[in-house]
Amino acid sequence: MTAKTSGNKPLSRSLRIYQKIAVAFVIVSFILLLFVLYLSVSSATIKITPVPQVVSTTVSVDIVPSATMEGQVSGYVVSQIFTQADTFYLPAEGATPVEQKAGGVVTLINETTNNQQLVEKTRVLSKEGILFRLDEGVTVPAGGQIDAMVHADELGLLGEIGPTQFTIPGLALSLQDQIYAVSIDSMVGGVSYTRVLQESDLNDAAVSLANSILAGAKETLDQLVENKEFDGVEYSITEIERVANQEPGAEVGSFNISLTLEITAVYYDKSIIEEYTTADLQLRISENYDLDQVSEDGVQVEIRSVDLDKQEASLSVYLDGTAVISPSSDVLNKDRLVGRSPAEVITILEASELIDKVSVEFTPFWLKRVPTLKDHIKINIE
Repeated sequence: MTAKTSGNKPLSRSLRIYQKIAVAFVIVSFILLLFVLYLSVSSATIKITPVPQVVSTTVSVDIVPSATMEGQVSGYVVSQIFTQADTFYLPAEGATPVEQKAGGVVTLINETTNNQQLVEKTRVLSKEGILFRLDEGVTVPAGGQIDAMVHADELGLLGEIGPTQFTIPGLALSLQDQIYAVSIDSMVGGVSYTRVLQESDLNDAAVSLANSILAGAKETLDQLVENKEFDGVEYSITEIERVANQEPGAEVGSFNISLTLEITAVYYDKSIIEEYTTADLQLRISENYDLDQVSEDGVQVEIRSVDLDKQEASLSVYLDGTAVISPSSDVLNKDRLVGRSPAEVITILEASELIDKVSVEFTPFWLKRVPTLKDHIKINIE
C-alpha cells in the first residue's frame, strides 16, 4: 500500500513572480505616498523687512460753487471783518512789580420792573468783603442786565478775587436782593510788572488776540454756510488794522491792542480732497513699490488765493507717506529662489536696495532648500 505525503505544495514559479511584483508595487506606492506627502507639506516662508521710501505730493484744488471739471471740488467761500480789543499784562520775569487796582467785568442784573441808573464810582461789594467801583455810569434795564467794568477800591493783590456775587451798598436794602452783580471771570491786575515794552511783546499780543478773534469768528462764519455737509474747512486771516496804546520803548506794566481782521473760510468735502490727493500720491510711487501707508497727519491744506466775487478759492494740498517693495516686483520673483539654500536666498534678496533684512523658515524644519514648487513659497513683507 502506498503511503500519502502531507504539507504545503511549493509555489509555482509564476506565482512567486506575481508575489514579488505585488510587494514591489506596495513598496513603490508607499514611497510615492511619502513623496506626495512631502511635496504637500513642505514649504518655505520668506520674511522681508523692506526699506521704506518716502513719497509726497502737492496738488492744487479749486473750490467752486459747482464742480464741473477735474481738479475742482464743490464748496463755499465766505468772508467777514472782525474787530476786537484786549488788555495785555507784561510777565513778571525781569520786571519791577507795581501795585495797581485789580479790575474786571461784572454783569449788573435788575430783577425789578424799573430801570436803575448807577453813576460813575458806584460801589459794588463782593461777598468776600472786597469793595469795587464802576468805571463809568450805566443804566441797568428793568428785567434785564448789562456788563460793566469795575476796579478795586484799594491797590494790590487783595482785589484779585475769583468769580463771585456782588451787592450794591448804595441802594436801599429792599432793592439789594433784586439789583446786584455777578462776575464770571477773575479780577486781574492787582500787581503789574513794569519794564520796557518790546516790539515782540506787541507782536505776541497781536497773535494771541488774533487767535481769540478767530475762535469767535468760526462760529459766526459757520452760520453763513447753508449746506452743512462740508466737513472740511480752512481759514485765511488778513490783518486790516492794528492799534496799540503804547509804543515800543515805553515803561509800562500793561498795554491795549485793537485788531481788525478779515477772516475768510473755505468749506469743502474732506473725503473728496483726500481721495483726489491719495490717487495722485499713488502716481508718484516708483516702479517696484506699493504704497504702504500715508502720514498720520493726513492731508495738509493751505489757502493759496481767494476770489470773493466768484465765491472761489484755490487750495494747495500736501500729502506724504511711505512705499515699500511690491510683491509683484521682479526682485521677489520666485523663480530666482526655488531650490536655493537659506543663505543663498538671503544673499540674493538683501543685494537689492529695496530690502533691508531677510529671514527664511522651512516646514518641516529639517528641509535644507526652498521647495521647487513655487506655490509652496510664501513671501511676507513686514
